[in-house]
Amino acid sequence: MHASQVRHGSILLFVSSLPLFLAACARQPFGGRKAESFVCGDQTVGIVPGDGTTPKDVYLCPGDTLTWLPNGNTFTVTFPKKYPFEGPKRTFANDSQTLNAPVKSPPAIYAGSLVVYHYDMTVNGQPATDPQIVGGGGH
Repeated sequence: MHASQVRHGSILLFVSSLPLFLAACARQPFGGRKAESFVCGDQTVGIVPGDGTTPKDVYLCPGDTLTWLPNGNTFTVTFPKKYPFEGPKRTFANDSQTLNAPVKSPPAIYAGSLVVYHYDMTVNGQPATDPQIVGGGGH
């Protein structure tokens, strides 16, 4: 009879503490990590010799555009594999005649999920570090 009371007491303690445990867990993201979200909207990056762009990573939602600001530099951007924008694949560039003219992309495509689009870039004729665009934001 004594063992039965101990078992019932343990079960009651467990059942009564379960809602508190679940409430505490609900406030913490799974695995203790913070979830990231990205704001949709047109994005702008500045051209930087050596580094390529600032910021380094750009997140685009469907329909967003990307504008490259040359900051007095010549540059060329090509997408060797996947292309993140609507329409036919194209190269984005300026020349010495348009050193400060912004270069704007077409709208971003719907990727269905987050996709990383790497591109090749030269700034003032020199290769820049490999920047990237992440498409499919807004989830």
